[in-house]
Parts: sequence; C-alpha cells; structure tokens
Amino acid sequence: MQARLIEKTPLTHASVSQPAWLVTLETDELLDYQPGDWVTVLGTNRIEWANAILAQLNLAPDSMVSLRRVGDVCALDALVYHLEITFLDPALLGKLGRQFGFNLWPDRHLMRAYADSRDLLDLLIEYPKIAQLGEQLLPLLTPLLPRYYSIASAPNSMAPNRLQILFKQLEIQQHGRTRYGVTSTSLATSQLGETFSIAIKANPQFKLPANPQTPVTMIAAGTGLAPFLGFMQARAAQGASQNHLYFGETHAEQRFLAQKQLSAWQQAGLLNLVTAFSRDPQPVGYPTPYYVQDALLKQQAWLADWQAEGHIYVCGSKQGVAKGVEAAIKQAWSTHGLFSDVDQAWLDARKLGRIQLDVY
Repeated sequence: MQARLIEKTPLTHASVSQPAWLVTLETDELLDYQPGDWVTVLGTNRIEWANAILAQLNLAPDSMVSLRRVGDVCALDALVYHLEITFLDPALLGKLGRQFGFNLWPDRHLMRAYADSRDLLDLLIEYPKIAQLGEQLLPLLTPLLPRYYSIASAPNSMAPNRLQILFKQLEIQQHGRTRYGVTSTSLATSQLGETFSIAIKANPQFKLPANPQTPVTMIAAGTGLAPFLGFMQARAAQGASQNHLYFGETHAEQRFLAQKQLSAWQQAGLLNLVTAFSRDPQPVGYPTPYYVQDALLKQQAWLADWQAEGHIYVCGSKQGVAKGVEAAIKQAWSTHGLFSDVDQAWLDARKLGRIQLDVY
C-alpha cells in the first residue's frame, strides 16, 4: 500500500551525525497492527550513486535494460528504483564466477567477507574487468528490497490509518567514501506529502502480556527504543503503571531520543526510566563507558519485577546491546542466587515468552 509522509520530527541535536527522526505515515486504508509489529518501507537509491555506477559501467543513463519482474527500463531508473547497489550480495559474486569466470576469491569465507564490507561501486572500481560487463551486469543484481522498521506507535494513539517510525539516518565512512542507508536517507530527506510503498509485518514473538498488571521491563539502545514507544502508548491507555525502561545512547544532550514523551510518562507515574549515556561523564564508581547493560547491574529494580512474574523485552543490535544485556541479566540472576543454571533459565524464559527479543 502507499503511505504519505505527513509529519517529520528530528529527535537529535541539529549538529549530530546520523540524526534520528520520528515520522508519521498516513494511508488511504485502515491499518491493522499491534505494538511490537514491523512496517516495511521501500526507499530509493540516490541518483548520484547510480550515476557513479553508470560511469564505471560506461553506460548512458537512458540505455535500456531488461529486468526480471520489471521489464524494459532505462539504466538510471533501474539503479535508482529497482536494484540493490548499497550492499553486495554474495550470490552476485558467485554468479560472476560461474557465468563469466570471475573467480576472484579462493573460498566462500573470503568472498562473503569481501561482500560484507563493500558495495557495488567498490566492486566496479576495484575490479575494472567486471565493470566491462556493462549492461550485462544489471540483470544479475539483487532487486531493491524494502527495509524493516519497528512501528513506534500503538493503534490507540492515533488515527487508524496512521503509524509512526523512529529511525536513524545511516551514514558511515568506509573505504574512503561516505555510505548512506537507502530507506533511512529517503525518509530523512523527503518532503511532506511524498509517498512510500509500505506493508505491515506481524511480529508475534514480540508482544505485550495480555494482563496489563504484569510488570514489564523494556531495554533498548538508540533507535531500539522504537517499539517501546508503542508499548508505552498501549500500556498508558490501559492504566498499567509497572513499566521499567532502561535506555542507552551516547550523549544525553544530543541523543536523548523522545525525551519529552518519556519524561511525561515518568511524571505521570507510568514509567520508571533509567538511562545510560555511554560518552557522558559518569558518577564515581560507574564504569566508563557506561552502557545500558551496566545500568541493569547498577539499578536492579527490574529484578523485583522479574521475581513478580514480569516480562523482559530487548530491542537493538544482536551483537551489541542484546549480547550485553543477556550477560548482565544472567550475572544478576547468579549474584542473587535465583537459578543454579542461568543459561538454562534464560532458554526457559525465552520459550515461555517472559524474555522477548527484537534484534538485528
């Protein structure tokens, strides 16, 4: 379905790199979702990226190419609207070896390692013989895929044809060039009224408890906060007050996402908010840097809720916050003698749905 961008609010200081945004999308039909679900959004590649690739391929922008499921389209439109160019699919490198004899990596491990750290333009610059394929290369590329975002609203909080997304505008320096996220850049640079193709995707493994009296502990770093805004909107509407949020970011002054809304819930007695700003000065006795998993060990109000049959939710990077949070929870369980085997206790809690993860 098509959705219009009707509101766009910056959540970080104007001076920061990779700013965070809260956007509202509106459709012409009713939306069916629950807190914790995802929405996919299809962005577009930047024209300057596409033109740089065309230059390497020695192709004119209006050269016609035939794409599967698309048909005939000019090369520029193919690269902007239809093909992945900001990351390399290892399957593409495999095709280049099988079909054209470009066996440039001695094994799959090295091929995947190369793909993980490069994009299409890197490939063409570093291997000019591949660029000589010209228009033959484009049909081999992966179709442009929509990106997944946790919905940052609850259906009860706004009109039934609207939802919100909280995201970071991705921008990294790698191999001498600036790389941008496709959809995050599309959303961040778009004007009000522009449209995007979206789809609701259920996330049945990340759902609030049916009983609003069940204590809830939410743990997030950065834009992992997104689903918990929806959680809190739903819990506030139910009058549920046993809510803990452990939120981590880099700097309080620059990156305290949704501070006004979180503070309002806190002042209303609906939220116990604990923050960890890793790059800010810390009190005596606190580790530096101070991450959200450190806050779980320093301020253990969540532990009483856990013992009262509470639920724990974690959203963020699988190798970053999720890994650190799992270690901190197990350490707290062990210190307080709650379980003889904390690894098995973690697995049991996951199976029972008392610990739920939305990680990437």
